[in-house]
Amino acid sequence: MFSKEELNFRIQINSLIDKFLPKNWQKYPDERLDEDWELSKKIKKELAKNNWIAPSWPKKYGGLDHNISSSIILSEIFAYRMSPGNDRFGVRMIGPTLLKYGSEYQKEKYLNEITSGEVQWCQGYSEPNSGSDLASVSTKGDYDEEKDEITINGTKVWTTLGHRADRMFILVRTLQNSKRHEGLSLVILDMSDPGIKVNPIKNVSGSSSFNEIVLTNVKTSGKNIVGKLHEGWMVALDLLNFERSGIDYIGWAERCLDDLEKYCKDIDILSRDHIKITISSLRANLESAKIMTYKALWIKTKDEKIHMEPSMSKLLATEINIKIHDFAFEILSKNATIKDNNHDDFASRILKNRFFFISGGILGGTTEIQKNIIAQRGLGLSK
Repeated sequence: MFSKEELNFRIQINSLIDKFLPKNWQKYPDERLDEDWELSKKIKKELAKNNWIAPSWPKKYGGLDHNISSSIILSEIFAYRMSPGNDRFGVRMIGPTLLKYGSEYQKEKYLNEITSGEVQWCQGYSEPNSGSDLASVSTKGDYDEEKDEITINGTKVWTTLGHRADRMFILVRTLQNSKRHEGLSLVILDMSDPGIKVNPIKNVSGSSSFNEIVLTNVKTSGKNIVGKLHEGWMVALDLLNFERSGIDYIGWAERCLDDLEKYCKDIDILSRDHIKITISSLRANLESAKIMTYKALWIKTKDEKIHMEPSMSKLLATEINIKIHDFAFEILSKNATIKDNNHDDFASRILKNRFFFISGGILGGTTEIQKNIIAQRGLGLSK
């Protein structure tokens, strides 16, 4: 499927990761932690030296003008290796959105920042009491035409890496009293702007990757509106389509399945019918989900429409990832523990990852939302 050059690129990316990760790295990258955050920054800088952060972007924005396959390879390898350093918010979400909708000012400024490896982004979509209803955005963006300036007031929540971020793309209601999908604008903010307060949200383990972002009279130039004023709904939806490729879940799932198959072989249970049949079935379903994911990424390069394939791939990829980890947990149930003194690193990793991947059917749009998109926007079914 991949060309000789693309397979060589795969080797190069793996070699770069080898320079930074310990040989038996078993951690899911947790950029809440200082050591993983520092490691992430080092890897991004190394990628930037070779213009590898976004290889499919134009050269003038720090890319290599490669086709989408190079970006697929990069993301899949980083997920498989569980390596920090892959900037999903910048490279996969706001970057492609700016390439499609952004002004030349925005492309020159923000895309080159991303490919330099120096800037971290976060996403300002979710709001308190809104659930998955993105169209219920209430954060206000009052536009002053004379000053060409927007003043933003409101609260965003569940903002991943908000405490690490330099910039945010945020959806705000710029046409007050507008209904649902109307009167929204996608805006870029500098996280150091006056009036932005970041409140970390601690989880049961005492750490935080999510944050609440409170915006009080935050001002930004009209130059930072992505697309047209008051017409940001479709821009915001397209950005979500870029996010929902599912490629990370494919990489995580394949790594888990490969490691589980080796584990079963090492303890001499791979030949048991139940084990053999289940692993074979999971492998087939994984390959099917992977092909759907490749198609979803490829189809975005072919026309300007918003398709149902990203939702399909997101759904398939998250589901197969959960199924593989559930089966691994079944095999490892007697060994799996989160205690720090546990010597079975693989079992400990499976347990921690399984808990984390509960979020897969929620973040980026819930499973129910994806099914509605497929049914209504894709198949034309009624609500």
